Parts: sequence; C-alpha cells; structure tokens
Amino acid sequence: MIMPDFRDCILETPRLTLRCVQEADAGQISALMVPEISRWLASWSLPFTVEKARARILRERDATESGKMMPLAIVERATDAVIGWVSIFRDADDPKKGEAGYWLGMDAQGKGYLREMGPVVLAAGFDMLDVDVIEAGAQPENAASFGVMRCWGMSQADDRCHYASARERDEVCRYFQITRATFESVAV
Repeated sequence: MIMPDFRDCILETPRLTLRCVQEADAGQISALMVPEISRWLASWSLPFTVEKARARILRERDATESGKMMPLAIVERATDAVIGWVSIFRDADDPKKGEAGYWLGMDAQGKGYLREMGPVVLAAGFDMLDVDVIEAGAQPENAASFGVMRCWGMSQADDRCHYASARERDEVCRYFQITRATFESVAV
C-alpha cells in the first residue's frame, strides 16, 4: 500500500493558511513557545530552541512523507506570520483513529482562529488520513481547549493517563472525539 505524502498540504480559511511545517519555520515556532503555552502541551518542552524546533519539524515532515501525520503551520494571511501549529496524526495502535493537537501563540489567542480552522482541519484529517474518528485531549484544567473541542463538534469520551514527555510524567487528560459520520452529518 502506498501511503500519501502530505508535505504539499495547503488548507485555507478566510484568515488563515494551514500548510505543512517547513524547516524555515523553526525560528518563528521557537519564539512562540513560551511557558504559558508549553504548560498545556505534552511534548513541547522548554526551552524550545530553534534547534529543537528544527528537529521536530524534520521528524514530523518525515512522518508526513509516509502518510502518518499532517503537521501544519498556522499562518495568518494578513501578516504571513506563523502563529501556531495544528496536527492530526494516525494513532499507532489503531490506524482508523486520528489524534489532533493544536496551539496558538499568545498574540493569536482569543481571535477565533481555532474555531475558524476546525471544520477544514477535521475534513482534511478524515479525508487524507482515512480515519473513522478523531480525538483530542487536554488536562482537566484546560477549559479553553475543551471549548475548542466542543466548537469542533467533538463530544466528551473519557479521562485517561497520557505520558507528557515535556514534564517526564503521566498526566490525566480528558478526551473528546468526533466520528466521521457525525462530522459529515453536521458539515452539510
């Protein structure tokens, strides 16, 4: 089976371009990763240097080439600046399940960008990764992230432990999910 290569993936919304992360994004990504953001993310440890950003980008582009994930830089069209990151990746244990992760830089928060891109990102995830369900998780205290999940049409699924490599510990996370059938029924 030939896996799709998502390195040329470009999605657009009225205010955003979502495109596969590029090595040239490393400086902007590094500058955006501050403690207020990293504290909510399982695998984005501080300090997040340009070298760490470059290594992550290259690693995730390799996974993109084999069709395992879609790591997308969130680019504000008005400024052409990278303002965050969103990815959907295939679950290692269940190839029909996708997992979503996202974050925005501090200056981009509260502008409705995540709400705006939700339908486009989910549609691409279902279509390009060919999964039946997409889930996202967050720490129970992360109310803002649960708001994003709900506006993306996700429903609460369960709470379970997840290893946070950024803090080298297991953490309880609350997961939400949406099935392809549910997404397609509301996306009409």
